[in-house]
Amino acid sequence: MQRLLGRVAVVLALIAVAPATLLAHEGHEHEEPQAPQAAVAPVPAASTAALSLPARVIADPRRTLVVAAPQAGAVMAPAGGFPLAGRVLKAGEVIALLQPTIAQPVRRDLERQLADAHRDTGIGALQIDRYGIEVHNFDVALPTQTLQIITDYHAAQARQTQLEQSLSNSIDIAAPRGGRLLRGEAASGRQYAPGETLFVVQADDGLAIEARFVDTDLVAPEQAVALLDDGRQLPLRRLSSGYDSAQRAQVVRYAPLVHDPLLQVNQRLRLQLVQRLASTAVGATH
Repeated sequence: MQRLLGRVAVVLALIAVAPATLLAHEGHEHEEPQAPQAAVAPVPAASTAALSLPARVIADPRRTLVVAAPQAGAVMAPAGGFPLAGRVLKAGEVIALLQPTIAQPVRRDLERQLADAHRDTGIGALQIDRYGIEVHNFDVALPTQTLQIITDYHAAQARQTQLEQSLSNSIDIAAPRGGRLLRGEAASGRQYAPGETLFVVQADDGLAIEARFVDTDLVAPEQAVALLDDGRQLPLRRLSSGYDSAQRAQVVRYAPLVHDPLLQVNQRLRLQLVQRLASTAVGATH
């Protein structure tokens, strides 16, 4: 009996130990080793680099005005002479005179009409003087005959003035807008065809900054800064960019955001561009 009880105790001890051993074995069997974490590539941090290019001031082609001959005729200089390139013009300023070309038959007809206008004006002046009429007192309450005399006199005067202007060959040519005269092609006494260029005017604030470079990888940004000789910085916005096949160079143009009265065409300056670069790209260059 004692031998039987001893065997039962051994079996019970084995049963008590077996689950713990099995669980420990199963935990070890299914434990996956931690895979090493993949290295995450760092996102290139954006950085900026300033690039300075030689540039010059040019006339903005969008703001260039052409003053042309309104009709065929000979161009004459005004009393003070033709304005010189670089001069600032005022809107409406007379810069040339035109003597229209009139065919001889047309001229004879105009001269006959002018003689008739002179006669009608003289007759009206005699009637006004005879009846003591106030020329500037145009009142509908006046007698019909008086009103007719005044009307005919004013009409004859207006017709006479128009014919004299046509035959005197003097038509004022004025600057259409204020701006700087870029080029003058008018020559005194020369005959011009209708629409032929006489002057080229740059409208106010019509200047641009142009730079040329051979770096094909450079992308001109929307904004830039012009560095002037006196240390001032002029903010700019991009107008256009392109390629000059003749010079094999990239061309970029900027417009000043504010008017600077000291800027002159062909003035030399520096154009500062701010480029956004990736840090990895910067490191690759070293």
